[in-house]
Amino acid sequence: MNKGQTFLGFLISVAILTILSSALFTLVLTSYELITFTRARVTARHLAQQKLENIRNLPYEDVGTQGGIPTGTLLQIENTIKNGLNYRIKTDIVYIDDPFDYTAPTDLLPTDYKRVRIDVSWEGLAKSDINPVTMITDVAPKGLETSEGGGTLSIFVFDASANPLEQASVTIIANDTTPQINLNLFTNESGRVILPGAPVCNSCYQITVTKSSFSTDRTYSTTEVANPLKPHVTVLEGQVSEVSFAIASTSSLFLSTLTDRENGFTALPNTDVTLRGEKIIGTDVADYPVYKYNESLTTGSNGQLVVENLEWDNYMLTLPATSPFDITGTNPVIPFTLDPGQTMDFDLALTSHSNNSLLLIFKDQTNNLLQNVNVTITDNILFQENNTTGLVDTPDFGQVFFANLENKTYTVDAVITGFLPFNGNFQVTGQSVEEIVLTPE
Repeated sequence: MNKGQTFLGFLISVAILTILSSALFTLVLTSYELITFTRARVTARHLAQQKLENIRNLPYEDVGTQGGIPTGTLLQIENTIKNGLNYRIKTDIVYIDDPFDYTAPTDLLPTDYKRVRIDVSWEGLAKSDINPVTMITDVAPKGLETSEGGGTLSIFVFDASANPLEQASVTIIANDTTPQINLNLFTNESGRVILPGAPVCNSCYQITVTKSSFSTDRTYSTTEVANPLKPHVTVLEGQVSEVSFAIASTSSLFLSTLTDRENGFTALPNTDVTLRGEKIIGTDVADYPVYKYNESLTTGSNGQLVVENLEWDNYMLTLPATSPFDITGTNPVIPFTLDPGQTMDFDLALTSHSNNSLLLIFKDQTNNLLQNVNVTITDNILFQENNTTGLVDTPDFGQVFFANLENKTYTVDAVITGFLPFNGNFQVTGQSVEEIVLTPE
């Protein structure tokens, strides 16, 4: 009895000691990290101040970055080691068109002064990539403003709701300018990057816009797309060249390929499909659309596939021409809309291919799918077949499929409580799909 109590007391003491030790270790680690962060931040401030002082002592015409607008001798990215930590110094310099004397194109001299931004981040235990030390200063010429030449490049970025998007990453590359441009900036609170003094060139500014967990939008060359909707940007002397981009949070699609209703909607592995968005980036030499997203996909051994980083769009899912299957139903029905930041489950029911088939989709007048519609098709000679539309939460919800038909016209009769009976004729050729809207009684 006493030995048991002693052992229990020992266990409790060990447990308390472990908890206290863990708390003490966490406190010490947090304190050390805080001290390290504070020291690193102080050093970063000194580095930023030193960089700004060096820039202030440069001749005005030399205040610029290599590959930037304005151009100069300063590096955009520098790395230095202080106190055992690697510090990253990022220098951004842009012209400012001050509204005091109007702005371009009304202002014929839009390069009023230069704004210098220094971001210093560091690696290590208390790294600060997301929250760097930032210092900003304006550098003005000694005398009156003078023309720096070039035009003004204006970039506007907005989201799927047409709201300006700040802190979007904008990459600008122009290899045909003198000097060449290679620049990465971030949009302001108005969703804009405005660059007066951009070197003149014809269709040479390659611009790419993105943001963490967002889609990407960019310009295209005629070697990529014969007739791009958004070609590389031209900048003319004394003119404003404006281009806009739309990006939004990316989405995910959980795709499942399944057998048909008669086979219990079991998993159908290793199935090839094609997923295509509605957005186009231009047309090819034959004036056919070039889609922004058009990918061939294959589900896994479990009949499933996760498609990530999809842009908001309307999507169509089809089978390859050589597929051994036909589509007997999809949930949701195709085409379907994928909203920004959405995660969607998509079920695709398949059956063995036949030369001629008919997939019917039944909806009410408010576009809602209808389950348990009793459907009969006949060729008005000898053939007749009856089936019902699928139930809610099944892969063929609101849909009914008829296989092994002939290339001919069929009569469709549909009946469901609360709606007027439907009667219509449809020509079946290949894999025919028809949508039928029923009228309430």
